[in-house]
Order: sequence, then structure tokens, then C-alpha cells
Amino acid sequence: MANAKKTLEYLFVSKVRIKSLRYFFFNPDVPIHLRAAVRELNEEINAVRRELTRLEEIKLLKSEKRGNRKYFSLNYNHPFFNEFMSIIHKTFGLGGAIITNAKKMGEIDYAILTSSFTRGIRMGVHDVDLVVIGQIDLGFLSDLVEKTEKKIGREINYTVLKRSEFELRKKRRDSFVMELVLSSKIVLIGREEDLIDV
Repeated sequence: MANAKKTLEYLFVSKVRIKSLRYFFFNPDVPIHLRAAVRELNEEINAVRRELTRLEEIKLLKSEKRGNRKYFSLNYNHPFFNEFMSIIHKTFGLGGAIITNAKKMGEIDYAILTSSFTRGIRMGVHDVDLVVIGQIDLGFLSDLVEKTEKKIGREINYTVLKRSEFELRKKRRDSFVMELVLSSKIVLIGREEDLIDV
């Protein structure tokens, strides 16, 4: 598999733009003003202002005035919102780590980030951030998850299922599996069409 970070660097020439996208998609509900963005991204103010303005011009970001400050936040209604969300989570953070280390983890049929993880949307009784289906080295996965937990400062709930167990639960229309199949998610490994095929 091609190096995802290198792919992004070729697609988006601006390093500051990549950092900006990463920040906003990992903090989707956190509006930020220019000076705070400069601190977060650790880049020069003019470069950050230019990239935030460009992202606002294409309507990926929206802005609002609060006093004498302009706050930027993600525009969930952008036609490519889900595609950008998927690209960022497949390149950086837990999703990027899983894709990069997939071979070391065993035989993964599917690896899925739920909207609980990507957007902080807690739905139903199944408060799970990550689902991995296949024959997995649980210790290796646990280490990846723990490293991410330290970086983001919160616990990550994950579930591992064997392929046979997943298929059986899918046939029985188990509520957890049906919610997973039908809900918004990012499929890191595996084809979403195969996952949905019931």
C-alpha cells in the first residue's frame, strides 16, 4: 500500500494545509481563532491565515465573529466532508497506525472506525470507537490503541471479532452488527460493499 502521508503531501503541496485539515478533522466540534490555530499548528501566522482563508473560500470551513475574533470550524455540509474525513483518518492517528501496521497485526478482514471515534457521536448502547474483524494479534492492537489514548487523552473502546463470529451475528441480525453495518463509519481495511452485503 502506498505511503498515505506521502500521497497527501503530493496531493496537497502546502504542509500548513495538511496540518490544518488534520487539526479540524481530529477536533470537528472545536471552533478556533487564528492565533490559537497558529499555536496549535506551530506555523507562522501569515501561512496559517492564508490556509484558513482558502479552506473557508471552498466552504470546507465556516466562520463566525465572536467579539473581535473570527472563529473557524468545520462545515459538515460540504459535499466532500465525508471523503476528507476518511482521508485524514486513514493517514493520521489510530486509523493511519492500523493501516501502516496491518501486516504485523495478523489477518484483518475489516478495520472500522465508528462515528463515535471520528465525530464524537455516541449512539445507542454500542459505544465502540473501533471494530476489527479477523485473526488479530490482540497484544499488538492493544499497544497501538494505548499509544493513541495517550496522545488524545481519552479511552478508546474497541471490539475484536473473528470473521466466523461476525458472519454468524450478521445472519442473525444481531443489533450490534446491524448498527455497525448501517451506521456512518470509516472502513480502514476491507471493502464496505462486502461488509454491507447481508
